[in-house]
Amino acid sequence: MAAEEDFYKKLLDGISDGVYFMDRDRIIRYWNRGAERITGFNSDEVIGTACRDNVLMHVDDMGTKLCLEELCPAVETIMEGREREAEVYLHHKEGHRVPVVVRISPIRDDSGNITGAVEVFSENRRVHELIYRVKELEKLALIDPLTRIGNRRYAQIHLENG
Repeated sequence: MAAEEDFYKKLLDGISDGVYFMDRDRIIRYWNRGAERITGFNSDEVIGTACRDNVLMHVDDMGTKLCLEELCPAVETIMEGREREAEVYLHHKEGHRVPVVVRISPIRDDSGNITGAVEVFSENRRVHELIYRVKELEKLALIDPLTRIGNRRYAQIHLENG
């Protein structure tokens, strides 16, 4: 049995997506290397903590802390027993937010009872690209390309925000 578990751990550690398992009490029991890479948190820092301890600080577009407000997609999955997907942000160990797509599935025992949930998450590259593009467009709209000096619109914005 240990060899089989070791095989599955290596398998999960070999994928680039973050994967973690939480039990019904929302305690994180497994954390793969992809999760370490995306979040900056190693497994020793996360395993044994509860979702509601807010280590990852999942937030939505409005900054609502999902795990503290009981809006956590994993909790909904555990309670309702159905898969879900969400675009959220998580807190990186270095302090910045990382846009991610999370996919959560319930985990059931042999009797069909829900024992927890597995969350697979990956960086939301679409959001990264949009943020980069907005910054580029803002630069084009506010900075003269020849002189590299702010234009009239740039001056108005800075004077109004004073």
